[in-house]
Amino acid sequence: MKLNHLQEMIEYEEMFFPKLFTSYEERDYGVLYHNTNNKESNDSNHAILYPEKITDLSRILDDIACFYREKGLESRFSIYHPFTEDYFIANVNIFKRCGYQFTIIPDCRIMLLTEENRVKTPSRLDIRQITQWNENIGRDVLACQANKEHFKEVTRRSMGENNYLFIGYLGGEAASLLAFHVSPRGITRFDEMGTADKHKNNGYAREMVSFAVNYLREHNLPMAYQWPAHATSERITTEAGFRVAFTLPAGYAELAE
Repeated sequence: MKLNHLQEMIEYEEMFFPKLFTSYEERDYGVLYHNTNNKESNDSNHAILYPEKITDLSRILDDIACFYREKGLESRFSIYHPFTEDYFIANVNIFKRCGYQFTIIPDCRIMLLTEENRVKTPSRLDIRQITQWNENIGRDVLACQANKEHFKEVTRRSMGENNYLFIGYLGGEAASLLAFHVSPRGITRFDEMGTADKHKNNGYAREMVSFAVNYLREHNLPMAYQWPAHATSERITTEAGFRVAFTLPAGYAELAE
């Protein structure tokens, strides 16, 4: 599959994967994601824009602000930077006039699973695929995600066909997790990786990533991608066979206080 086609698929998935776990409303200019029961989740409460369909950005920014105010989310939502280079910067005066401030963050480094898995680690974890949700699983997810409730809600709502959740247990206790899903367009997105605080710096994330990569290939799942949240994640996934293929613009706009 050619890289430009893969990039198009990944851009599409990055815009629309939140439909797996949050409510949304379609607009002619984009999508408004919202979940008043999970206000701490950025991916559950944000807007995306279709720059090529926008002729009156001021009207659209006002419409977005009005929508989230009516939901009681005016202090929780953001507008994600489109995949159009420098879109926020090019429209800085309009954003300011409409009451927004924005932050540009380093481009997302999109990594594709194109190389061999070279992770060498002992198998210490009892890695289980989770297919049904219950309170015990919710507790285990929380343990592996620094007790952040919004991750638990996103994970719970993501359960279903073509969604894969694995938890690694150590002596019956949840130590690390990894989740990915296969999109309808035929690409695999790594969604979450996390390790319980008490089990960090022991190599369990490496073991989970290695397991997931082997699982993908053994089950002939589509091309996998991820973007690392930090240098440690990039180092681990590089060892497992991921390579940086391209970057995407990143940032967010919020209502100024």
